Amino acid sequence: MCGTATGWAKMAFVCLFLAMILHIVGWATLNWMIYETSGNVITANIGLWRQKSCSSGVCNEQSTTDQFVNSDFNGVRALETIVFCLLVFGTVLCGVYIFVEAARRQSVAVVLMILCFIAGTLSCIGMIIFLVTIPSPFIVSWSLGLTVIAFILVLIAGTLLIPDAFEPQDYYMRRSDLVTPYTPPPDRHGALTPISYRDNYPNYGNGNGRHW
Repeated sequence: MCGTATGWAKMAFVCLFLAMILHIVGWATLNWMIYETSGNVITANIGLWRQKSCSSGVCNEQSTTDQFVNSDFNGVRALETIVFCLLVFGTVLCGVYIFVEAARRQSVAVVLMILCFIAGTLSCIGMIIFLVTIPSPFIVSWSLGLTVIAFILVLIAGTLLIPDAFEPQDYYMRRSDLVTPYTPPPDRHGALTPISYRDNYPNYGNGNGRHW
């Protein structure tokens, strides 16, 4: 079903798909930063959109409060949401590129590669802003870690698409042409020998057919 799609493109699709899943989970969960007292008497888990606070076993979940939401926090939200959209679109487009032969064009590979690097750059900027502005005594947690893994995977996907983006369309077809096809040996039954030449041309030489 994949036709002539390259192995690089298939590996890029796997990386993009995994990056999309991990980024969505990190983007949506409540553990971008956490705060815990000794014995976990008081805990606070803060995500981009929701937060959960627990005190002596009593927990309350709500939208992230204005205590944490400022211009930098909203900037992180915007960047990671754009990355979310780019990853979903890029994963779908990469699937179409692989499974639909009519869409398997070099221009599509170039667009996919650019989307991957743009998504990776924006994700990195968002994470740097978050790390620089995280309030004390909070520390980063696993939701951000998933986003970091997704960032690495999307850069790998973009790198894997470089051969498809820059090699000529018939590159892999030309590589197969380098293999010399098997040529069967000539038919020796029709080969010309002195005897067969004498029988076929009896008047050659002295005219009486006895030249040989």
